[in-house]
Parts: sequence; C-alpha cells; structure tokens
Amino acid sequence: MNYYKKEFLDYLLNQKKYSKLTVNSYQRDIDEFIGFLKTKKIERFNQVTYQVVRGYLTWLYQKKLARTTINRRISSLRSFYRYLCKQEYIEDNPMVLIETLKTPKRNPDFLYYEEMQQLLDSIDVSTDLGIRNRAMLELMYASGLRCSEVVGLTLKQIDWNQQVLLIHGKGDKDRYVPFHDCAKKWLLKYINEVRNNFCDGSHQYVFVNNRGNQMTNRGLEDVVNRVVYQFDPTRKIHPHMFRHSFATHLLNAGADLRSVQELLGHENLSTTQIYTHVSNEHLKEVYIKNHPRNR
Repeated sequence: MNYYKKEFLDYLLNQKKYSKLTVNSYQRDIDEFIGFLKTKKIERFNQVTYQVVRGYLTWLYQKKLARTTINRRISSLRSFYRYLCKQEYIEDNPMVLIETLKTPKRNPDFLYYEEMQQLLDSIDVSTDLGIRNRAMLELMYASGLRCSEVVGLTLKQIDWNQQVLLIHGKGDKDRYVPFHDCAKKWLLKYINEVRNNFCDGSHQYVFVNNRGNQMTNRGLEDVVNRVVYQFDPTRKIHPHMFRHSFATHLLNAGADLRSVQELLGHENLSTTQIYTHVSNEHLKEVYIKNHPRNR
C-alpha cells in the first residue's frame, strides 16, 4: 500500500506541481484510510469495495467530524483512486458512487474598510517586531495574498518601480499582483530599517521571525492573533480575513469579477463568486439606508 501511496504523492508534487502543504494533506488523508483498512484486515487497495468505503465514511461520522472535513477526505480518496485506475493498478473504482455531503453556503468573513484601517493603525510600531507586523499585514490587505504566499515571498519577487509582486501561487502558477503606496512605505521601512536586525542575509525571504528564520504559516497566525488581541480581545480575526477583505472591498468599489479572480489567483471564476454575495449584501444595505422611499 505504501508503494502506491508514495508514487501518487510524488505524482502530485512533481507532475501536478501541488504545494508541499497540499501533498501533506493528501498523505494524512490516505494514511488515515489505510489505518482504517488495516482494522478490517484489508491489505490491498483492489480489495476495497463500495461497502468498505461506506463503512469508512460511517466511521468518520461517528468521530463527529465536520462535513467539510469529511468532504476533503472523500476528495482525496477520489483523486487517489482515479490515479490507481489510470495506472491500471486496480480495475474497479469504489469511489465512483460516493457523493460529497451537502454543506450550507457560508459567506467569507471580512472586515469593513473602517475596521481594517483601525486594526492596522492599532499596531504598535515603536518596536522592530511591530514594524515587521505592520508591513506584513499591510501587504496582506494590499495584495490579497494567501498565507503561504506571504511567508514564501522573497526580495527578488518585489518590483519596486512598478509596485507589483511576482507571486508563485497554487499549482506552481505565477501571477503579478500590485501593492499601493501605503504598503510600499511600510515594506520599505521594514526592509531598510528592521529586517537586518533579525536576519544575517543568509536567505532572501522577506518576512522573518525574531531568530532571523523564514516566517511560517503558524508564525503568521500567531502575529495576527497577538495584533487582534491588542486591538479587541473579543474579536476573532484569522489571517485569511485579510484576503477576504481585499476581494470584498475591491468588488464594493466597482472592480469586475474577472480582475479580482486574476488578482486572487483563482483557477475558476466560481471560486471568486463567493465574494459577490458579500458585495451584493453590502449594496443592499446601502440601498435600504439611502433610498428616499426607505426613509
């Protein structure tokens, strides 16, 4: 089993160009499935039937996992079994009749413009770490970057003259994303005055921790948590909300959906369309508040 799993993961990493984080997620899902199969004395993937998969899903339900989590497990196994069939390692695919669970549609969490401005302005920039935090969060909001794109950003990806970033996104796909003057101001201040206080120049990563190493996703999350706690201990704001706010504010200001799709690096327009629901709700609020017949 491990041989086929390793071959599949290598395929995702080297041919499909999935990120290491995504491949690790597939590995965890498949390892969990293999663990379940061993409890049923099943030693080969071609022994897995539709009934076995249903038993696995029942086992997941009993663990009271979220529907979105179970759907991710299903998606991972679908991809894995499609690969096994394509390589002719198995004849029958037990996943073909397995459907994902219906989940309620949920609009992405975001901050209103005034809230975002207040949050950024609340950061204490009297310390080196504070300047780093302000530069990092300003850039996240300015360019709508994913967490992995922020921590993976290098100095050579920044074009100061054009004020754009060359972003290496999901699936090894590159895109150019602009950043505004305010983000440029804080980014320059951090790089010119602060970064060398932490980093010895042994690498090109823009954002570093207090030991001079590349910032991690977990480190970025900790920074956001600390900044938010100082701003308002009652608020729950996660790093991805900067990306959600970026997209929502652009659409509210009149940006077209295709442009926002390009800036976010979404492969499918349907992924970007989740932000139109938020934008439409905002427009409805503006209409109700300002139309003379509603006064």
